[in-house]
Amino acid sequence: MDQLVGPNVPDPAQFAKSLQDVLDAIHKLFEATKEYDWKPVTEDGVRTYYEEEGKCGFQAAYQYERPTEFLQCLLDIMRVHFEPRPMGTLFLNSNIGFMYQELPEEPFQLAYASLVSRENQSFSSFFADDVSPYLEQRGYDAESITAMFAVASTGHERYKMKFVSEIAGTLKSGFSVDEVLGLMASSIDSAITKPNKQTYSGYCLDPALGTRIRLSLWCFSKVETTPVGAADLHH
Repeated sequence: MDQLVGPNVPDPAQFAKSLQDVLDAIHKLFEATKEYDWKPVTEDGVRTYYEEEGKCGFQAAYQYERPTEFLQCLLDIMRVHFEPRPMGTLFLNSNIGFMYQELPEEPFQLAYASLVSRENQSFSSFFADDVSPYLEQRGYDAESITAMFAVASTGHERYKMKFVSEIAGTLKSGFSVDEVLGLMASSIDSAITKPNKQTYSGYCLDPALGTRIRLSLWCFSKVETTPVGAADLHH
């Protein structure tokens, strides 16, 4: 790889535009997934923002029950797509298309969670003892989840294929030989459907974690809705 000589921002105007595009896209994502709506005027009549100018970044992010946790999940979803040291090509790493492939056609709940394990804790123990109870505590019904996207990060010591194998085995997110062949065939012929899985996992190197694991999850979850007018049948 050739080292770039000179400034790495040769076009400041393009840099500014690209950064603004990223921020605008994140604002739109927040609006598309928010759990609450930050009103321009409070119940006490205090104006918090003008609609033509839009919400401030903190206002857009505060529209979640757990905004800091949602941000961590979003950061890890972006990180796994750009992770410079992936340990394979069939993971969620650089394959965000898996997410688009599993996108429901009907409105759904985007469930999210981000937790950090103890030092040297096995992933199977971490998931069974901490992650699963946490998801249940947050009211996420495992039976309603149609697709799960898991990003597991750890430090240098554990960032090895053994780490991948344990997680893929626990989450059943690995691809079989037949599924790999199916992926290859679908990339050649668009008429061939890609193999579907319920869980896709990706892996990131984060030296600050040491031997701990940070697991960030996005889950597509079905939501039961009452048809319009159905409530009138009870009257």
